[in-house]
Amino acid sequence: MVPDRASQNGGSSDKAWTIHAAIIGINTGNLLFRGLELDTTNPEMFTVVCLSILAAALPFQAVFFLINSYIQESTRVHDIEYAMLERLSLICQTVSYLSLIGIAALMFDAHIYIGIAFFTGTLIAIILLRTAMIQAQTLSGPHK
Repeated sequence: MVPDRASQNGGSSDKAWTIHAAIIGINTGNLLFRGLELDTTNPEMFTVVCLSILAAALPFQAVFFLINSYIQESTRVHDIEYAMLERLSLICQTVSYLSLIGIAALMFDAHIYIGIAFFTGTLIAIILLRTAMIQAQTLSGPHK
């Protein structure tokens, strides 16, 4: 039946839902608005490739939501099925995160300064996150 770890991950599951809902919103918005801007007779291929990355990720994002809904709502998920669904969910999450490469490329395509600002902001955010994680680990002391 449903492993205890499935019910214990409620908070992290909610965070994953929120993150992926935001990513799916960004992807869908870019597909819609940037897609409408494309010249139908001679579309810019770089933009088409970036939008194709976003379009390819959408089914994986939908499957992620379906898998997690099934796991949370079903009372008859066995251990083997749970492990398989968790792996599929991880694959879908990875594809969803990789779609952010398409978003980053679209930022550079909009204007080089926008792309540089996005890249710089990403680096600063990663550095701050790593610093905070190291600081939290240092403050928590040695683990037993």
